[in-house]
Amino acid sequence: MGILHLDAEAKAELHSEAIKLIAWYDSPLETVKALMAYNCELETKILAMVYRYPGVATVSYDDTPVMLG
Repeated sequence: MGILHLDAEAKAELHSEAIKLIAWYDSPLETVKALMAYNCELETKILAMVYRYPGVATVSYDDTPVMLG
């Protein structure tokens, strides 16, 4: 996994989104729990897609990045 460097504009945008999410879910903890559930849902959909179309991507369970195509 690599390190992502954000410029000031991207950091400000992410901060704004975090504030909106925390306001939506009432607390940082509830926000994190909701995002974790959403992430699990996305992972399940990705795995289903890869299972159905095996040539699209290769999924591994180590630090190797996903290989497309």
